[in-house]
Amino acid sequence: MMEKKRTYTYRIEPYQADLTQRLTLMGLGDYLLTTASTDAMLQGYGNDMLAPNCGWVILRMGMEVVRLPKQLERITVATWVSDVNRLATTRNFEVYDEQGLLIAHASTIWAAIDLSTRRTLNLTDYPLYCAAVDSDLVPQTTPPVRLSTPEERARYTHQVLYSYIDGNGHTYSINYLRMALDSMPLEALTAERGVRVDINYMHETYHGERLTIITDEAPNPTYEIRSEQGTPACRLRLEWR
Repeated sequence: MMEKKRTYTYRIEPYQADLTQRLTLMGLGDYLLTTASTDAMLQGYGNDMLAPNCGWVILRMGMEVVRLPKQLERITVATWVSDVNRLATTRNFEVYDEQGLLIAHASTIWAAIDLSTRRTLNLTDYPLYCAAVDSDLVPQTTPPVRLSTPEERARYTHQVLYSYIDGNGHTYSINYLRMALDSMPLEALTAERGVRVDINYMHETYHGERLTIITDEAPNPTYEIRSEQGTPACRLRLEWR
């Protein structure tokens, strides 16, 4: 019988750490998405495995961090699928340090789409994927929050450059978090504290676009990143603990 909660181990490389020598929030997000992609592929439902020209797209993420590991530490990421319906599925993560302590956890919502038509696949039509669900494993993380447009107290612009593009030809999901964090004071980012991050992915953006970032600049700030046409592409909120 296939284990429905599987683990993957990584070492935090120096290039994934910031000036505090701790893993960045973007780096943690990278590990979660890498784990999701690897696990889906190994279990037989990666891109193109459910249907021809199929791809997984992330819709929302809720990530809670107790502490960020230091460079050269090893972490273990556990992942499993806890829910599936016609339009979307929920994948969960737990991150443990070398001592086996839980240092982060996350819940993500995904859809599978036909890359030609951009239409969502009905996931209940795929028995292999439905068999992977384990609703008895209770996630540590509350579901990702649906965010609203923040009150605008500050505005920034950011151009989508080569290094922001992924293999699908649009802005890589975690780079929206990078854009938001790059607008914050350094002292806020280097303080050693926990954080809850909620991200809503809404629209794709592409190389060369000049994006607008608005924020309420609250102690726990919310951001909206808009495409060049003014369409909301991503909203995210940071809640410091």
